[in-house]
Amino acid sequence: MLAVSNTSPISNLASIGRLDLLFYQFPELWIPPAVAEELAAHSEPASIKNAIDLGQIQIAPPPPLALVKILSMQLHLGEAEAIALASERQAGILLIDEQEGHVSPPRSA
Repeated sequence: MLAVSNTSPISNLASIGRLDLLFYQFPELWIPPAVAEELAAHSEPASIKNAIDLGQIQIAPPPPLALVKILSMQLHLGEAEAIALASERQAGILLIDEQEGHVSPPRSA
């Protein structure tokens, strides 16, 4: 199953030395460029860089700019790009931990 992630799920697992959990669950894991930039500044960049070098985490080209611009009005760039990338690639799952990125069903009256 193709999965797309924003920064926090990857960086949090790297911080505790359990990045491998992602690869057991998701054999195809993609991130957008903004997330790759945020991960490069992480305190455990060696494990993340290694996963990218091994192809366990793949960096996708930038998603459609129009959708990213709209999403960026309410979200950080990494989350906006991750949502746009998941939509574009028809990902089976989006790993995101931001409340602002959650879509709630409409409330009934």
